[in-house]
Amino acid sequence: MNVELLLQELSSISKKYELISQKTGGYFNIFEITNIWSDEVIICRVLHEILSPEGTHFQGHKYLKAFIKDVLRIEMPETELKTAKVFREYRIDNNRRIDLAIQTINYFIPIEVKIFAGEQVNQCFDYSKVAKNSTVYYLTRFGEYPSEYSANGLTKSEDGYLEISCISFSEDILNWLESCVSQTETIKIAQIREVLLQFMMIIRKFTNQMEDEKEMEILDVLMKTPENMKSAIAIQNCVDQARLSQMKKMFAKIEEKIGRTKLENEYDYAYNEYKKCNDFYKYKYSTYPGISYEYKSKVKPNVDIWVRIEIDNHIFVGYCCPVDGNSRKQALTEDEITKILGVEPYIDNWWAYWEYAPEDNDALSPDFKGANDPYLQLFDERDLEEFTTKCADKVIELLDR
Repeated sequence: MNVELLLQELSSISKKYELISQKTGGYFNIFEITNIWSDEVIICRVLHEILSPEGTHFQGHKYLKAFIKDVLRIEMPETELKTAKVFREYRIDNNRRIDLAIQTINYFIPIEVKIFAGEQVNQCFDYSKVAKNSTVYYLTRFGEYPSEYSANGLTKSEDGYLEISCISFSEDILNWLESCVSQTETIKIAQIREVLLQFMMIIRKFTNQMEDEKEMEILDVLMKTPENMKSAIAIQNCVDQARLSQMKKMFAKIEEKIGRTKLENEYDYAYNEYKKCNDFYKYKYSTYPGISYEYKSKVKPNVDIWVRIEIDNHIFVGYCCPVDGNSRKQALTEDEITKILGVEPYIDNWWAYWEYAPEDNDALSPDFKGANDPYLQLFDERDLEEFTTKCADKVIELLDR
């Protein structure tokens, strides 16, 4: 089978499952409808409600027991489990708040959740000081370790830190939820079962996964003949290159339409022969390619303000505050940000304020990793022109404010 025929067959499979979702209500997902699927605070609330023995599911310790055994991999006696309490935003010293914490007579287990939010300085180090008979569990989309920015002071190991255990939404949480859904009592209770299933669908979305049945059918096609696999490899070799070329083209159009002198530095998409772009699809995490323009210099000693447009997974635009030209913890207070910039602060590390591009709506913002519909539309020349014009206009608006 040649490449074109293979693409046609895979396209027909995708269309079939789109139709099935339409007919069976698969697109009717409350997390997506309310646009809370990427809200870290909401996701933590849902996890807390499922884990808590006092949760409104009234299933007692069942879900927590499975979580401790299968996700945290702790063998906890039943008598110890019965004493467990689950906390959300547990407050510790220095006004730190741990996303989730499990406390028993002999354990205090901190769980830090990172989906899209940035890290905070020494965050994991501070959490490790309150852990009891436990490591700090670091829950991310794909199970990555925190950076030294968050883990400074911890004991380094060959692949991370001794005081950190990495767990993932893409495998650990999905497998745990699957086990919860499969429990006899859960199967009988439609409200609980359906919420868990919808939660699983959203996790698959932000970890860039297909539904199992669709994935298996595509795998069957690819593995049917040597010719199919040869065609698939040829496609695979070209897809990332096509996505990379489109990213560079998009940035070049935005830069041209802004028409002002950008900052030539290591944070620029074209710096060092497009290294940030070239590495973007090599890793599960982002390399943050973007374009920066000076807005105000020396608002405090060694602190400047840039207007920047950047890709994490989605693309966003805003004001960042480098220290000595480098990304650092936010150097301005909320009051200073409001006074200097005239915006309500939205702080995330060196970012003083940011919003999704082009219309401050994550559902309409292209996802360069997950390849959502707004991203795919960038491969239509007219849509690309419209999108880059809106992005350039937004950057100019922030520069002229």
